[in-house]
Amino acid sequence: MKLTESSETLLSRYLLAVERHLPYQGRKDMITEIKSNLMDTLEDHYPADESIDEVRLEAELRKLGSPRTVAAPYFPSDALIAPQYNTIFRLVVTRLMPIVVAAVVFAGLLSFALSRGENPFWSLWELVGTGWQVGVGLIGTAAVILMVLSRFFPQVHPNKEWDALEEDKESWKVSDLPELVSAQDKVQVWELAMGIFFGLVALIIWLFLFDKVAGIWWRVGGQWRMTPIFTEAFKNFIPWIAINAGLGVIAYLVMLWKRRRSIGSRLIEIGTGISDISLVSAMLGAGTLVSLDKGIALSMGFPAEALDVLQNLLAHNAVHWIMVAILVALSIDLLANIVNLVKRVLER
Repeated sequence: MKLTESSETLLSRYLLAVERHLPYQGRKDMITEIKSNLMDTLEDHYPADESIDEVRLEAELRKLGSPRTVAAPYFPSDALIAPQYNTIFRLVVTRLMPIVVAAVVFAGLLSFALSRGENPFWSLWELVGTGWQVGVGLIGTAAVILMVLSRFFPQVHPNKEWDALEEDKESWKVSDLPELVSAQDKVQVWELAMGIFFGLVALIIWLFLFDKVAGIWWRVGGQWRMTPIFTEAFKNFIPWIAINAGLGVIAYLVMLWKRRRSIGSRLIEIGTGISDISLVSAMLGAGTLVSLDKGIALSMGFPAEALDVLQNLLAHNAVHWIMVAILVALSIDLLANIVNLVKRVLER
């Protein structure tokens, strides 16, 4: 029994869809077992020298059922939350919780930007903690409610989930299967979410809070104090930096929408990379970007020993060499993105 190229692609898409419905723990072993069982079934039904095209394979897959139906038996039957509530709990975790947490964090960032808090580092840390508490609290509350329903009210819609699976078994379509994603195009949702979050935080800092938070911080007398170190030459580049940060957020949003690195997101990344390289190159030729006024810092209670170390680093052009290192890293990253884009276009 042999599979044609098109049927191999269909099988891979089907198994990918099944994998996305399986539990995270042991997922790789489960999908290996499912594939092995399927191949054994095909070998039993077809002679060794016969080729199975896409149409015949689809018929065999339909006998198995939808990807969600195939994955359902791999969930433990003694779960604290009954199967009929899995869909509700999944919606709370994957849809409702991110929306609520994002709304809370955005409201906090907006309030923080407008109020210009006196202790920015602590305020930002408290904001992250608040978002975490809201997310965990929402998931925990939903879990407790559903566990109580599962334990004390098992008669409430006991077959709803299985009825949905039976209906899904008959109605699924090949067009609903996910497209295969190459290794270089794969993305992790949590990485994109973190990139979007920190990108938005960076935008707020660059546009609204730079003069409040950009400098050297030291805890003196139980309070955090800051002395500015960035010159006007550096501040002239802030709009450019903010634009690049915004482009980065847009690229993450496109990847999150597509659930992969698409040609469009790669073009945005390449454009951002070119802009970043141009920005760093311009900053290298802009003169003094960082300067420390030791007198002001000492008057605010900063330790003289630490200030001497910082002044020594500035005297040896530490900022210049850091910028050079950043320029090299950006150039390597841009080259890698261009190569991957060319490969992606040639594969189409």
